[in-house]
Amino acid sequence: MKNFLFIALFLSSFIMFSQGRLEKAKESLSNDTEESETKSTSRKISRNNEGNGFFVDVFAELGYYAFYGIVVGRSEYRNITPYPYYKNLRGEYLKTDFEQTKNSLFKISAYQLFNRGVNALELNANYRVIPILGVEVSHLNFSENSIQGKQYLDVSSFLLKYYRVREQNISVWWGAGASYVANGVDTWGLAYTIGTEIFPAKPISIHLSYKQSFINFSNVNEFKVQLKYHIKKTALVIGYHANAIGSENVNGIVFGAEYTF
Repeated sequence: MKNFLFIALFLSSFIMFSQGRLEKAKESLSNDTEESETKSTSRKISRNNEGNGFFVDVFAELGYYAFYGIVVGRSEYRNITPYPYYKNLRGEYLKTDFEQTKNSLFKISAYQLFNRGVNALELNANYRVIPILGVEVSHLNFSENSIQGKQYLDVSSFLLKYYRVREQNISVWWGAGASYVANGVDTWGLAYTIGTEIFPAKPISIHLSYKQSFINFSNVNEFKVQLKYHIKKTALVIGYHANAIGSENVNGIVFGAEYTF
């Protein structure tokens, strides 16, 4: 009897500690009680208090001045260039009515994140319907090889984005929409985003963005820092993405590409 209890205790402990990170993330996202929120928050604070605090401050400042611009400033019309640094023009927007400018833009991108244990592939499609308004659809696939086998977690988002600052050397936007987490979580949640892209000099641009999706009493957060090298309609991308999926963090270097139609 003692041997049986010992084996049962050993097996239960082994299963618990061999649980993959994505499985833990699914559990925290699936829990629809406030207790999961408390546990998830305490873990995130202990892991990311210093780093994330800095990023939150940066985007809080960015959001404040962007909102201030709406209330006080006047939004002037801008045309969209065919692609960044077109004919030595800087950025995606142009104040004057240049012959080759257009009123809409369609852009696709793909990024691969490399992390010890958990990798992620992200696909994005962004349609700028008019210069100030866009629709973005994204799909983020996390994968992990664990003792329990191959694990997956998919997060899809649909966002309506407003491009408030549209200058030659900088763009600033924010938006809102919804996200869906699959693979057993199977839940929709509200989402919002804020970001900027800076065009300091040809052929480089710097992208910063943050997206948060509220899933049950937890959330999925995505922070991106990207350096883009533009070659006409194509951009090669290297950067760092920090993802908080429920109670788990998946951060790493990303490589990718972007194409503008």
